Parts: sequence; C-alpha cells; structure tokens
Amino acid sequence: PRKIVMMRSNEDDDDISIDGSITSELTSPQTAFLARTRKAQKARSAKKKGQQRVDSTSLNALAKSICPDYSIKDSIDSLKHIIQCPAPFGLVLDMKSRHVSRKVWALVIDFLRDAGARVEGIASFFVEEVRDISKYCNSPVNEIVFAHSAGDIQLGCHDGRIRRGDKVFFNAGSLLWDYPNIFDVNDMRNILEHRMQICFYAEDIKQSYRLKAYAKTTKPAQYSPKNQNIMSDDESETCAESADDASTGSDLFTKLLVQDRIRKSSVNMDFTYEEVPGGVCSTIQEYKNHYNLKIGLYVQEFAIDDAAVSLIVKYVNANPHVYELGLSWGGINGLTVRGIQPGRFTATDGLWNQRYAGMPWREDLKPSDESTT
Repeated sequence: PRKIVMMRSNEDDDDISIDGSITSELTSPQTAFLARTRKAQKARSAKKKGQQRVDSTSLNALAKSICPDYSIKDSIDSLKHIIQCPAPFGLVLDMKSRHVSRKVWALVIDFLRDAGARVEGIASFFVEEVRDISKYCNSPVNEIVFAHSAGDIQLGCHDGRIRRGDKVFFNAGSLLWDYPNIFDVNDMRNILEHRMQICFYAEDIKQSYRLKAYAKTTKPAQYSPKNQNIMSDDESETCAESADDASTGSDLFTKLLVQDRIRKSSVNMDFTYEEVPGGVCSTIQEYKNHYNLKIGLYVQEFAIDDAAVSLIVKYVNANPHVYELGLSWGGINGLTVRGIQPGRFTATDGLWNQRYAGMPWREDLKPSDESTT
C-alpha cells in the first residue's frame, strides 16, 4: 500500500476527517471523540506555526499521530467508565524478561497502584527478577514464579531457585505429555509407527489421555468420603440439568448452590494415572508439602482440545488442597476454540512449544534429597 501522509494544521478544520472526507455522517459519539482529539492536538502544537507534515508508514504510527497521549490514570478511568465499574482493576503482571532492575519494576507497580489499579502480583520465568521485589514497593506484592513444566518446579526446588513458601505456576499440559526418550531407538520407532499408520483418528488420541504418575494425589482427612456428600451419577446428571434450568431463571442463589454441589461431587472422581517401572515415583503433592508451595496451573488456550481441558479442569477441581491457586484460563471461562484437534505430529494438550523448553519429571528424585546431579 502507498504511504499514508497526514497534514496537521493549527486551523480549526472540524469538518474534515482523517482521510479528507466530510464527517457529517459520523454519529455524535464519534464527532465528540474527534473534537476532543483535535483539541488535544492543537494544545500540543499551540507554540508551532504553519503546517506540520507527519508521515505514517504503519497503522501503529498512524494511531499515534491522530490520537492524543493519555496517562495511565486517564486510561484506567476511561476503562472504568466503559465497563461501569468503580472498583479498581485487579492485575497480575506477566513480566517478559528484559533484564530490568527490580527497582524499576517496583516503580511501575507503585505507579499503577497510584493510578487506580490493584496489582495483585508480578510473575516471571526468571526468579531473580521478582525475588524480594516487595521491599522496593510501597506495599507488598505477590511474587510469582512461572515454569514451563512440573519438572521445572522439581528442578527449581533442588537447585535453590524455588524456596519454601513460594507461589508457582506451571503448564498443566505437562501432566499429560509423555516426554519421549529421543536416545531410545524403541521409543522413537513406536512413535513413528503410531504416527505414520494409514488410519489416524484424533478421537483415539483424546481418549488415551492419562495423567502422569507424578500427578497422583492423596486426600487429607477433610476430603475423606465419610465427610463428603457423595452423589450418584444419576444425581449428578440431575444437578447438571438443574443448573441449565437455573441459568435461564432469575434465582441466582439456586444456580450457585447447584453448581457448588456439582463441584463438590467432582472431589471424589477417580482418575487414571500412568504406571512407572517399579511403581515408585515422587509426586507434585510431596514437593508442595515439603516446600510449603502454593501451586497454580495454566495452559496455552489456543493449543488445547476439549478432552484435555476437561480432564485438567476436573483434576484441579478435585484437588484444591494441592492446587490452591487454581487453573488460570486466559479467555472466556469454559469455552475452547472449536476445531482444535490432535494431528499426526501435533499435540493439543495445552503445552504447545513449552514442551521443548520444560524439563521432564525425575521419578527417582525425592523432595528430601539435598541436591541433584
């Protein structure tokens, strides 16, 4: 496309739009927005004379050239007005490492809070960037450690990067992904034979999902069956139908009550786990208890199918004593992208390319071991 050229003028040309057309067809909110924009532009260029030529070679540059610069506080106030919610926004900052000093990030946190945001936490894959950042902030902030896989959490506990009481998140897809041994000829042969067969059925892959052995959990006393109101399958189906009926009515309390009963019924679900040679394997729960960790999960929403996310959600809901921080879903709750299916060489377990960066779980390693080799 040809270069977009804009002509700025100090003269009052309220009837001319960006591309030179008449704005008479614009609705009143659009006209008011353009009027405010021109007013801000004229205020910035009040000391300049004549015309100023602005060459915009991208949509981003074009937006910067025609829109006024708002402060973060003004932007947050605008968002509150749009969603009609006076409460402060709750933010968890996902920090993309640029090797910036913690003092600088602390200033960002304080500035956002002063602007009206509620910064709940700051997270990074690099532990040293968030460690003890609270001492540079005006008030404490939750320091969260991101990891690619459960194996990264295990390794971090042993090499000292993850400490007792830390809050950690890892990709839940690592609870399903079978890390292949690329140095084992038999493993690679089995993978190729399975993927290159004439008939490939995605449903077979989805039905074969099994939780890894290190995902096994044990229920504390308060989660024992004798203390739970266990519902039969028929009761669960009835409650599910009741939830659908309640969602169309106005009785919000009834809807929430039914949904809570359904959630509690999932506590007693039985899950299928993979077996390991010798039957001995350390677990995530052992590391959580030993290091007093607070654990949460996330997935790559654009790379997970309905069967995988359903299994993960049920597993997390059944084990809140292990995954206190729950499952983070960066999208509309309960909805996945239609059509995501596993392929011959494409996994849709939510792990995506993190499977190449994360460490596999070591079954022989225990939380009581002082060091790793």
